[in-house]
Amino acid sequence: MGKLAKIIRMEFRLTVANRVFIILTIIGPFLITAIAILPSLLSSSAGAMGSPVTKIALLGADPRFVQEISPAFKQSRIEVSAVQGSSESLDSQVQAGAFDGYLVLPADLSDFVRLEYVSKTAADFRVTGVLQAVIGKAIVAQRLVKAGISPSRVGSLTQSPVFETRQLMKSGEKKNSDFITVLMTGLTFAMLLYMTVVLYGQVIARSVLTEKTNKTVEIMLSSVRTMDLLFGKIFGKALASLLQYGIWVTISATVLKLIGPRLGIAIGAGLSMSTLAYLVLFFILSFFLYCSLYAALGAASEDEQHLGQLSWPVIIFLVIPVVMISPTITMPQAPVIVGLSFFPLTAPIVMFLRILVGAAQSWEILVSLGLIIAATAAVIWLSARIFRVGILMTGKRFTFGEVLRLARSR
Repeated sequence: MGKLAKIIRMEFRLTVANRVFIILTIIGPFLITAIAILPSLLSSSAGAMGSPVTKIALLGADPRFVQEISPAFKQSRIEVSAVQGSSESLDSQVQAGAFDGYLVLPADLSDFVRLEYVSKTAADFRVTGVLQAVIGKAIVAQRLVKAGISPSRVGSLTQSPVFETRQLMKSGEKKNSDFITVLMTGLTFAMLLYMTVVLYGQVIARSVLTEKTNKTVEIMLSSVRTMDLLFGKIFGKALASLLQYGIWVTISATVLKLIGPRLGIAIGAGLSMSTLAYLVLFFILSFFLYCSLYAALGAASEDEQHLGQLSWPVIIFLVIPVVMISPTITMPQAPVIVGLSFFPLTAPIVMFLRILVGAAQSWEILVSLGLIIAATAAVIWLSARIFRVGILMTGKRFTFGEVLRLARSR
């Protein structure tokens, strides 16, 4: 245990004294703060984001009709104008920048079910969404008037209700929530888990590979066991990462608490002490799971390029949950998502996201944690066998299948 403790202290000191570690520790809280504030800024008005006024031409529209609907566009920083002429002339004006786009309106709106909108930025869903809402409401109003309903009643009949989304917590409390805020919060923490696990996993793998290639490990193994060396590296890096996590969370929480009321925005929907506790728990489990794999791959690698080739199957299981953040948040009960939340290599991120949106049952969390712990124990045992054999083997570039066969060697 004394030798193991010395290795842990050595790895901890080497990690925290590294320039990259210091830089990431300093800039990490600011990145987390920026991403936490971004959802509220995105949900604010376009004017608060500094967006320029979007100019839209309504081809063939009645000027009185345009005057009636203009106030509904102004709050979205969209300026509409009634123009006459041909679509060809408007094409040249849009290309020249006089207008950002134009909408072709027929003489009688009530008889049409499809309208054509032309712009250089067809992916501007904000503008198309406002156009569909305002023009669509005006068309429905004209149809009601044409059907004989009094114009004074049209406004109340076509008024859309305002929806407020609230998340029911297990305590019975109802918290205000929206998709953008939950998505950005989940993205922040999922990327935090992904980046730190990949970063420290590769650091451990490169550390093992460096000691293997420069023959330092042969000197170290003359006085310590391979298991002490393996666990010393993992535990040393784990302590350094927890220190970094603690600094990030403490500084970020303090900054957000200070600037949140000043900006008048709600920051971090769904965040609580239990959420942060789950974040730390899943990070610790995923750290030991993946870092054990990376240490074994580093021991079996011949050089940096070979390490990259062996690592790609491991990285895939980290990438899958990241690219599925949006469906995980919107469809947390889908069979594929539930399955990924139980599969040990993807569970740390997927199950944490399901917990964040309140879709995971207590028994599901316990089963997922149990499977991750069991898989971690199995991976550590296999990695120890690969590490014991591969750390001293040089001159051969193992394939991934050969690395697995090392685990069965005696």
